[in-house]
Amino acid sequence: MKTWVCRGAAWSALAVVAALAPLAGAETITGLKPAEPQPTAQQLAPGLAVQYTYAIVNHVDELKGRKLEAGPPLAHLEWKTGTGIVLTSKAREGVGAMISGLLLFDKPGTYGFEITSNDGVRVEVGGKLVHEDPGVHADSTSDRIDVKIDRPGWYPLNVVYFQKRNTATLVVRWIGPGEKGKLVPIPARMLARPK
Repeated sequence: MKTWVCRGAAWSALAVVAALAPLAGAETITGLKPAEPQPTAQQLAPGLAVQYTYAIVNHVDELKGRKLEAGPPLAHLEWKTGTGIVLTSKAREGVGAMISGLLLFDKPGTYGFEITSNDGVRVEVGGKLVHEDPGVHADSTSDRIDVKIDRPGWYPLNVVYFQKRNTATLVVRWIGPGEKGKLVPIPARMLARPK
């Protein structure tokens, strides 16, 4: 086994491989389950439902069991509010949000996602955990997350998010199958909630 010396520290080949492994890219998430039965257009309203709780927390799990109050729906998932009001809540700090609804995948294939948050976030699509960065942190963006969709249609979307103090960010971007270029905000027409 080779050993490298870097700034006075010895690194074994296994340590270097382990350190570089996350750069190789994660596996594609499969097995997402669409909403059953699929809703009709008449059964849906635009935007995502959101319920808020107000408290200073340090982890998304601390939001479980807290009293929630409904807030105005979220028309999009592109929120970089700085020190302003968090999402559609009524506060600038100490906001927890339970976001739910449906996400439309209009064709089969592999979609790429990228999630930026400040502070903690957990995102599930079609019953599968897609991304989690659950603690307190400055703006942090995930690596690209690939999700394979076998059947087009509406899929359940659940996001648990909190902002502790100072600035707030919750941004979910995507790119469709076969598309090239940068990931973009999810179009509002692809987000809905049951009436």
